[in-house]
Amino acid sequence: PVGCDMAAESVILSTGTVLEPVHLGLLAQVGVHEVDICRLPKVGVLSTGNELLPDGLPPTMTGRIPDANRPTLLSKLHTYRNCVPIDLGIVSDDDYSKLKSTIISALDSCDVLISTGGISMGEKDIMESIFVNDLGAAVHFGRLHMKPGKPTT
Repeated sequence: PVGCDMAAESVILSTGTVLEPVHLGLLAQVGVHEVDICRLPKVGVLSTGNELLPDGLPPTMTGRIPDANRPTLLSKLHTYRNCVPIDLGIVSDDDYSKLKSTIISALDSCDVLISTGGISMGEKDIMESIFVNDLGAAVHFGRLHMKPGKPTT
């Protein structure tokens, strides 16, 4: 528009820009009142394991450890500013049906699910069975040949 300090045909915002208040001001300045947008994906983070302590409890019980993965992943996801992180908490891996229903519920409410634990080689590591046998998912890789390292799926 006349009086605008941006040249005609200038790219004001690139595709994929996460809109913030300053962007809305720029759009208004060049006379754009409508833009196509998409919502940010919801990314759920779920920790599994009966050895995990609920948030805030000190690691005083033998065999119990704090859940460090979930808060770390949630915090990192927040820094990206391109998704909505959803804290799905901790689910014990000693109840197959409860874990399965939690995963199904998470998949219904989230676009992406990140889970930690329950995927190694022990008899309590039931995540792969739930995903493959119950939900029809496919394992794209099962192990990394890396030392030192842990089983990865």
